[in-house]
Amino acid sequence: MSDVVDINSVALQRFEQARRRAALAQAAARLRGEDIQLLPFEAIRMQLQQQNPFYRGVVEVPLDAIVGSVGRYKTFTRKFLPLTDSVKDRWVALDALAVQQGWPPIEVYQVGNVYFVKDGNHRVSVARQLALESIEAHVLAYPVDVTIDPKENLDQIFIQLGEQNFMATTTLAERYPDHQICFTTPGRYSMLMAQIHSLRQVLAQIDGEMLDWETAVDAWYEMVYLPTVQIIRDSTLLHDFPGRTEADLFVWLAQHRERLEERYGTCQKLAELAQFLADEYREPALPRLTRQVRRLLGVAAEPPSLPTLDESDPAPVGNGSAAAED
Repeated sequence: MSDVVDINSVALQRFEQARRRAALAQAAARLRGEDIQLLPFEAIRMQLQQQNPFYRGVVEVPLDAIVGSVGRYKTFTRKFLPLTDSVKDRWVALDALAVQQGWPPIEVYQVGNVYFVKDGNHRVSVARQLALESIEAHVLAYPVDVTIDPKENLDQIFIQLGEQNFMATTTLAERYPDHQICFTTPGRYSMLMAQIHSLRQVLAQIDGEMLDWETAVDAWYEMVYLPTVQIIRDSTLLHDFPGRTEADLFVWLAQHRERLEERYGTCQKLAELAQFLADEYREPALPRLTRQVRRLLGVAAEPPSLPTLDESDPAPVGNGSAAAED
């Protein structure tokens, strides 16, 4: 009886230590502006284009590679430290069970090189507190060839999955290996896909027949993307928005052009629009200095935001001039 009491007492001490570590991690994350919660699997699954997982069997899964959960992503930190006392009884019981006889394998989904817990979140939490390196798991793997840094946030993973889907669908990288299309904001690859589909329809109306998909992709890249990127390079946009990529600015420029055309009709020259946006939205000195200081302190700094054009934004006058209205 005393042995059982001792096991439970030690398990309770471990849980309380884990809760203290979680509280410290939360406080540090707030100061650094970081998100330390587990990644929600459902958000990732929606990026997998309705692919179905296959069963890999029981596999020894590295604990450091488990980054998310199906239903408990708000209950634990990214390192599976408990964020609430509501899991204490279950957690302590599983800790004691681990010492006495061990557990059955957990269940996880695998996406690339990382894993999301379907069943067994408490076991993973206890295992990490016991300083184990791996845990047995029934693995359901999605057939995606992607390497994810376990420390990446949700946006970074969305960008990576978006890139993979875009390149797999367009095969653009096979023909243009130096394309340099990369984003710092998720959801942008779908905008490129929409442009390709739109261009394909326009060319079909002109030629009287639908271009094959690969030719349409190449036409978009050579006729739309590359000329616009050259305009971006010739403007001051890359300097005015440090940390943003040519592709970021390409989409931003396209969005502004479409909205201006909706409001004023035919848009001014693209080069003039690029310079107008650079002059109007360049980052003020103080925010720029703040980001530089954060980098010197080793704190991650987000690149300056790209403003959207709304009713309060300055806009060119109706005659097509690139100058802001006085």
